[in-house]
Amino acid sequence: METLKKEHYYHIFNRGINSELLFKNEDNMQYFLKLVDKHLASKVEILCYCLLDNHFHMVVQIISDEKEASQAFSNLFNAYSKAFNKQNSRTGTLFERPFKRVALTDEAYLKNLILYIHKNPQNHGVVQNFSDYQFSSFNHFMHSEKSLISNQKNYVINLFSDLENFTFVHKQSKIDNSDLSGFKNLTGSSTKDKFYNYILTLQDTITSKLEAIDGKAKFQEDLWKRPEGGGGRTRVIENGKVFEKGGVNISAVHGELPESMQQYFGVKDADFFACGLSLVLHPKNPMVPTVHANWRYFEMYDQEGNIVDSWFGGGQDLTPYYLFDEDAIHFHQVCKTVCDKHHPDFYELYKKRCDDYFWNSHRNEARGVGGLFFDYCKSKDDMSMTDWYNFVTEVGDSFLDGYVPIVERRKETPYTDEQRTWQEIRRGRYVEFNLVHDKGTLFGLKTNGRIESILMSLPPHVQWAYDHHPEKNSEEDRLLKVLKHPVNWIARSNGS
Repeated sequence: METLKKEHYYHIFNRGINSELLFKNEDNMQYFLKLVDKHLASKVEILCYCLLDNHFHMVVQIISDEKEASQAFSNLFNAYSKAFNKQNSRTGTLFERPFKRVALTDEAYLKNLILYIHKNPQNHGVVQNFSDYQFSSFNHFMHSEKSLISNQKNYVINLFSDLENFTFVHKQSKIDNSDLSGFKNLTGSSTKDKFYNYILTLQDTITSKLEAIDGKAKFQEDLWKRPEGGGGRTRVIENGKVFEKGGVNISAVHGELPESMQQYFGVKDADFFACGLSLVLHPKNPMVPTVHANWRYFEMYDQEGNIVDSWFGGGQDLTPYYLFDEDAIHFHQVCKTVCDKHHPDFYELYKKRCDDYFWNSHRNEARGVGGLFFDYCKSKDDMSMTDWYNFVTEVGDSFLDGYVPIVERRKETPYTDEQRTWQEIRRGRYVEFNLVHDKGTLFGLKTNGRIESILMSLPPHVQWAYDHHPEKNSEEDRLLKVLKHPVNWIARSNGS
């Protein structure tokens, strides 16, 4: 991260966390500019600026020492965030941290940057002509009244020779975007923004398809906020023709990492951001397996707001009550096909981790027939964060291909009351795993997550029958034997 050195010039820019709006109306923008004048005066001088609804740009010269300048920006963002949060009944961080800054050492680059900033509203389609936009500094160069850019006004105009040429270049020239490498990603997406937007879309895709399959029940949506920062969008389906209960939830939470999690990760005074989609579906028919899936992204920050660690995680797994080999084989083949596109070892590696993770050690049996489980997927020599993003999102995209054909094949299969009882007994084992072993459930509980959403994974009807044992050599007994020893389903599909 660039340090703010006295007498040096910087491009300062930032946006709302999770792509949230920074400015909901013109009053917000006017108030922000008043705070800029209040907190930055005597610390920095502003060459140009532009505010849009979810981000802003400034070019400044630092005229105080580094500590004073950094504190001035911090005071600005904190003061605005406090007022914005109060006005909008929200809590937590508003701006991404740390705020972005790029040192400027070349006047040609600086000129191009000024053009880019002033033309930003037109480039984003906010106005047809950038000169009509009220919340940029462009028109202040046309008039003599005092403004935020007054002290640097002549310097900027002289970069373009004179005011006439300043105006002409703005209206005629095309911006050389290749020269804007210092901030070209602002209007693009950070990894967390890309992934958050991905899970928003994936949630819509999955819930729409599941509603079509059920034909009766609809997902009920519940928007919630976490007091410490962030929130989520829970969607639950209940009492359907096919799905007795299910949830497809997304969340994006941030703030100070709780002490218990700091101890777990071996860090002190850390902030975090975590977002993900988690789903569990409990079908009514015991011949249709329960399914679970989760795809997530995590960032951890130091006290200065710098990212000190980040990783992806996720997976998908199947929990049948009556075992149909062809269903397990299909599910695993979809998983393997996705994995093989990214690395020849991924399927074998993440299949084993799934078998190991979803193991009810107190029962000495697997929760189900597995699938994929991966965690702490960090940047390394052969896999960048972009590579991990592509892998995780392709696994997410494969979910419906892996599960829907099984549901369609089994949802009309007749069943008895005894088979329904067996389903409820096995659901008890599912509940035991989630409450005793599951890291996601424990993380949610320890970070003050929303209890209703965390416990959404629990089925509505469950039994705990004392010392229950199925009839020997029955289909129920066959399932238990398989759950004692993980199966290589791909090899079984080949007759091995």
